[in-house]
Amino acid sequence: MGSIADRLSGKQKEQLVTSSLSEGDVFRMHLGDEENVKGKNSGDDGRNKYFIVIGHDSEGNAIGFVLIDTQINPHLPEKRKNMHYPLSAKKYTFLGGINRFVDCSDLKIISHKRFSELFGKDSLKGCIQADDLSYIKTAVADYEDASPKLLKRFGLI
Repeated sequence: MGSIADRLSGKQKEQLVTSSLSEGDVFRMHLGDEENVKGKNSGDDGRNKYFIVIGHDSEGNAIGFVLIDTQINPHLPEKRKNMHYPLSAKKYTFLGGINRFVDCSDLKIISHKRFSELFGKDSLKGCIQADDLSYIKTAVADYEDASPKLLKRFGLI
């Protein structure tokens, strides 16, 4: 006898997985070219990244998110380096004892379908507290090079 998941259609699985997503949820998944995440080494097809859900589009097709980085990339322009919000490993134990940084200069998109494909039982790592989430969302919306169309799509303006 198969599992419940085996009995659901792809669309039903997608709806089940994405219906419980909340802003501030933190996931760790293997992201790749579709999410504009590059591998660290030549030939890598992406990498495992922590990310924070910061919005959903009104059609229910996509999720807006920002990445959590271990370090600020020293090759970024100064204005992007300045858009990294620190997260304390003491406050967020799921960070594995390493202080990290949220890149508020790069709002990314993942479709519900793609999210459902990548989602696994250990993907959800935690949730960003309301005070930090508010600051992160404000910083994303205030970034000078952010796309107004994209910000509006995910309810950030």
